[in-house]
Amino acid sequence: MKRSFLALSAACLAGMLLGASACGVSPTAGGKAEKLASYKGKIAPLSHEERLSEEFNSLIESAEGFAATFTEAASAAYTQGGNFAVSPLSVYMALSLAAECAQGETKEELLAALSTDEGSLRRDYSALYRSLEAEYRTDEDEGNKLIGCVDLSNSVWVDKAVPAKQECLDSLANNFYCTSYSADFCFDNEAANKAVRAFVKEQTRGLIDKDLALSDKTAFALINTLYLKDVWNTFGSDLGFTKDARAFYNADGTVTQENLLMGQYIQGRAVETDRYTHFRASTENGYKLKFIVPKEGYTAKELCTAEVLAEVNAISNYNGIDEAQKICYHTRCLFPEFIAEYDEDVRSILSETFGIEVLFDPATCDLTALTDVAAYCSGVRHVTDLHVDKTGVEGAAVTILSCDATAPEPVYTDVYEDFPVDRAFVFILTDPYGTTLFSGIVNKI
Repeated sequence: MKRSFLALSAACLAGMLLGASACGVSPTAGGKAEKLASYKGKIAPLSHEERLSEEFNSLIESAEGFAATFTEAASAAYTQGGNFAVSPLSVYMALSLAAECAQGETKEELLAALSTDEGSLRRDYSALYRSLEAEYRTDEDEGNKLIGCVDLSNSVWVDKAVPAKQECLDSLANNFYCTSYSADFCFDNEAANKAVRAFVKEQTRGLIDKDLALSDKTAFALINTLYLKDVWNTFGSDLGFTKDARAFYNADGTVTQENLLMGQYIQGRAVETDRYTHFRASTENGYKLKFIVPKEGYTAKELCTAEVLAEVNAISNYNGIDEAQKICYHTRCLFPEFIAEYDEDVRSILSETFGIEVLFDPATCDLTALTDVAAYCSGVRHVTDLHVDKTGVEGAAVTILSCDATAPEPVYTDVYEDFPVDRAFVFILTDPYGTTLFSGIVNKI
């Protein structure tokens, strides 16, 4: 029988030992995180042969399918009306960590949502990770300055009282580049959350600096972070703006007069369909910002579908050469500076869109590959912050799967005692619901 961990928190704070519960140790001074395991080798760049392999491209296809579907679902659920950006890749990577920690039906649901199998994920995840990690610098004679990078991190934060299985921690480290930390979520929750916050802030270069509010019931948390930065031009020179302000039609029907950024000319012509037109801008190191502009009668929200996103992402030929007319077309995007953010619990999206249900069920979730503590996923918080301006692009994302303990009933020892009523006494006589019907004192019998 399982019960809510909340009922045990007070007993834990009073010093009660609960064996496998998430609060079974004494408080530790400072509450700082301790590293348990990490990848020992050097993370090698993805080789050309690996990039062309069928296995790698199969996982990329799975991740891209997840990305299109997740973005559509997130857009449909987003009701705040402002700009929003999600990082489906960050969610995909965090769920991959959960799959490695899961067993039984919980693992099966996660693998189905990720469109892969256990062997492929464990074998090919590192290739996906390494295909994304990058660092770009100017030449030595130009100061060897860092102008762009993509930086990823995976981590699992285990409560100090939770006995984590070393085999799983090692697999997370070696196959998923996941560093394991121990923190005291129960007895020093504030310090544990400060450690997590500082870690996420560091990994995202200060873009995401929030209290992630992991509760004192946290058995462990799985965290993926992603950071991207690149410039439009090698020396970081800014893009120019249009000389005259252009009308920008907002989704709410208002019109803003805005000087737009002038992207660089790229060989090709805009792709046109009956619903939208599409073209892209590129950063110095080849990151592509793809614009899907609705035609009259359509809205951006209507076009934010898995079908359209996959359709646009598949376009590689922009038909820049007209052989008959001997013309080579070049196109540039004129686009506004913008900031897009997101901070939501995406449990409902994962459940309703991807069929992940057991992971969130305290009664049936199985995360025993990592620990024998009965635990379930109590939330999947996804936070992003994306900036596009005249200098370049900078964005960060974090996805946190917080897994709370569902502590088992403690084992009780039967003790039999007598309670002698052997002197004058006070009494209360109540009805079955506790209402006092009679009360008094018996002084003599």
